[in-house]
Amino acid sequence: MKYFPSVFVAIALLSACKNQPQTGMKPDEVKTTVQLPQDFLAFYDKFHHDSLYQMEHVVWPLQGDTSEQVDSTHYKKVPVRWQPGSWHMQRLDYNPNDYLREVQMLGDVLIIEHIRAKSANYGIERRFAKQPDDEWALIYYSDMQEISK
Repeated sequence: MKYFPSVFVAIALLSACKNQPQTGMKPDEVKTTVQLPQDFLAFYDKFHHDSLYQMEHVVWPLQGDTSEQVDSTHYKKVPVRWQPGSWHMQRLDYNPNDYLREVQMLGDVLIIEHIRAKSANYGIERRFAKQPDDEWALIYYSDMQEISK
Protein backbone atom coordinates (compact mmCIF):
# COMPACT_ATOMS: atom_id res chain seq x y z
CA MET A 1 0.00 0.00 0.00
CA LYS A 2 3.00 2.30 0.57
CA TYR A 3 3.79 2.36 -3.15
CA PHE A 4 0.22 3.10 -4.22
CA PRO A 5 0.50 6.91 -4.59
CA SER A 6 3.61 6.85 -6.79
CA VAL A 7 2.35 3.91 -8.84
CA PHE A 8 -1.02 5.61 -9.24
CA VAL A 9 0.59 8.87 -10.41
CA ALA A 10 2.85 7.05 -12.88
CA ILE A 11 -0.02 4.98 -14.30
CA ALA A 12 -2.29 8.03 -14.52
CA LEU A 13 0.33 10.06 -16.36
CA LEU A 14 1.25 7.25 -18.72
CA SER A 15 -2.42 6.46 -19.36
CA ALA A 16 -3.16 10.09 -20.11
CA CYS A 17 -0.34 10.06 -22.62
CA LYS A 18 -1.83 7.03 -24.37
CA ASN A 19 -4.85 9.10 -25.36
CA GLN A 20 -2.64 11.21 -27.63
CA PRO A 21 -0.48 8.73 -29.59
CA GLN A 22 -0.42 10.98 -32.64
CA THR A 23 1.68 13.50 -30.69
CA GLY A 24 4.09 11.00 -29.14
CA MET A 25 7.76 11.32 -29.92
CA LYS A 26 9.61 8.85 -32.02
CA PRO A 27 13.23 7.98 -31.08
CA ASP A 28 14.64 9.88 -34.05
CA GLU A 29 12.62 13.02 -33.12
CA VAL A 30 14.25 13.36 -29.70
CA LYS A 31 16.12 16.62 -29.19
CA THR A 32 19.49 15.85 -27.60
CA THR A 33 22.88 17.48 -27.50
CA VAL A 34 24.59 14.12 -28.00
CA GLN A 35 24.73 11.88 -31.04
CA LEU A 36 23.13 8.59 -30.01
CA PRO A 37 24.46 5.44 -31.68
CA GLN A 38 22.30 3.95 -34.45
CA ASP A 39 22.21 0.56 -32.72
CA PHE A 40 20.81 2.25 -29.59
CA LEU A 41 18.12 4.08 -31.58
CA ALA A 42 17.05 0.78 -33.20
CA PHE A 43 17.04 -0.91 -29.78
CA TYR A 44 15.08 1.99 -28.22
CA ASP A 45 12.37 1.81 -30.87
CA LYS A 46 11.98 -1.98 -30.61
CA PHE A 47 12.15 -1.84 -26.79
CA HIS A 48 9.05 0.38 -26.69
CA HIS A 49 7.02 -1.54 -29.29
CA ASP A 50 7.75 -5.22 -28.57
CA SER A 51 6.86 -6.45 -25.07
CA LEU A 52 8.76 -9.75 -25.36
CA TYR A 53 11.86 -7.92 -26.60
CA GLN A 54 11.52 -5.47 -23.72
CA MET A 55 11.33 -8.24 -21.10
CA GLU A 56 14.42 -9.88 -22.62
CA HIS A 57 16.34 -6.59 -22.54
CA VAL A 58 15.88 -5.70 -18.88
CA VAL A 59 18.48 -6.84 -16.34
CA TRP A 60 16.37 -8.61 -13.67
CA PRO A 61 15.94 -7.89 -10.85
CA LEU A 62 16.04 -4.30 -12.12
CA GLN A 63 17.66 -1.80 -9.78
CA GLY A 64 15.92 1.49 -9.18
CA ASP A 65 13.91 3.45 -6.71
CA THR A 66 10.38 4.49 -5.95
CA SER A 67 8.56 6.85 -3.59
CA GLU A 68 7.30 5.79 -0.21
CA GLN A 69 4.74 7.88 1.67
CA VAL A 70 6.11 9.34 4.92
CA ASP A 71 2.99 11.26 5.94
CA SER A 72 -0.05 12.78 4.24
CA THR A 73 2.03 15.24 2.16
CA HIS A 74 5.60 13.90 2.06
CA TYR A 75 7.29 11.05 0.26
CA LYS A 76 10.82 9.72 0.40
CA LYS A 77 12.86 7.94 -2.24
CA VAL A 78 13.55 4.30 -1.42
CA PRO A 79 15.58 1.69 -3.31
CA VAL A 80 13.66 -1.08 -5.04
CA ARG A 81 14.39 -4.10 -7.20
CA TRP A 82 11.72 -4.32 -9.90
CA GLN A 83 10.62 -7.88 -10.74
CA PRO A 84 9.31 -9.26 -14.07
CA GLY A 85 5.96 -10.25 -12.54
CA SER A 86 5.05 -6.69 -11.60
CA TRP A 87 6.66 -4.89 -14.55
CA HIS A 88 4.55 -2.51 -16.65
CA MET A 89 5.43 -2.22 -20.31
CA GLN A 90 7.40 0.95 -21.00
CA ARG A 91 5.97 2.92 -23.91
CA LEU A 92 7.12 5.98 -25.78
CA ASP A 93 3.76 7.65 -26.21
CA TYR A 94 3.96 10.77 -24.10
CA ASN A 95 3.12 14.22 -25.41
CA PRO A 96 6.36 16.18 -25.98
CA ASN A 97 4.43 19.40 -25.31
CA ASP A 98 3.90 18.24 -21.72
CA TYR A 99 7.18 16.43 -21.04
CA LEU A 100 10.86 17.16 -21.49
CA ARG A 101 13.22 14.32 -22.38
CA GLU A 102 16.93 14.70 -21.70
CA VAL A 103 19.49 12.12 -22.71
CA GLN A 104 23.11 11.94 -21.67
CA MET A 105 25.69 9.47 -22.94
CA LEU A 106 28.57 8.32 -20.77
CA GLY A 107 31.22 6.72 -22.92
CA ASP A 108 30.05 4.26 -25.54
CA VAL A 109 28.16 1.97 -23.19
CA LEU A 110 25.87 3.94 -20.86
CA ILE A 111 22.91 6.19 -21.68
CA ILE A 112 20.94 8.02 -18.97
CA GLU A 113 17.47 9.30 -19.82
CA HIS A 114 15.33 11.70 -17.80
CA ILE A 115 11.71 12.35 -18.73
CA ARG A 116 10.06 15.03 -16.63
CA ALA A 117 6.80 16.92 -16.64
CA LYS A 118 7.19 20.51 -17.82
CA SER A 119 4.45 21.73 -15.48
CA ALA A 120 5.65 20.01 -12.30
CA ASN A 121 8.84 18.87 -10.64
CA TYR A 122 8.17 15.16 -11.30
CA GLY A 123 9.86 12.71 -13.62
CA ILE A 124 11.44 9.33 -14.25
CA GLU A 125 15.01 8.21 -14.85
CA ARG A 126 16.12 5.23 -16.90
CA ARG A 127 19.62 3.94 -17.57
CA PHE A 128 20.54 1.75 -20.50
CA ALA A 129 23.84 -0.07 -20.87
CA LYS A 130 25.48 -2.06 -23.62
CA GLN A 131 25.89 -5.63 -22.46
CA PRO A 132 28.87 -7.97 -23.11
CA ASP A 133 26.92 -9.54 -26.01
CA ASP A 134 26.76 -6.05 -27.66
CA GLU A 135 23.00 -5.76 -26.97
CA TRP A 136 21.50 -2.78 -25.11
CA ALA A 137 19.48 -3.37 -21.92
CA LEU A 138 17.63 -1.36 -19.31
CA ILE A 139 19.69 -1.54 -16.10
CA TYR A 140 17.99 1.04 -13.84
CA TYR A 141 14.49 2.50 -13.49
CA SER A 142 13.33 5.23 -11.12
CA ASP A 143 9.57 5.63 -11.30
CA MET A 144 7.61 8.90 -11.35
CA GLN A 145 8.61 10.97 -8.35
CA GLU A 146 9.60 14.44 -7.28
CA ILE A 147 12.94 15.47 -8.74
CA SER A 148 15.41 16.85 -6.24
CA LYS A 149 17.00 20.09 -7.30
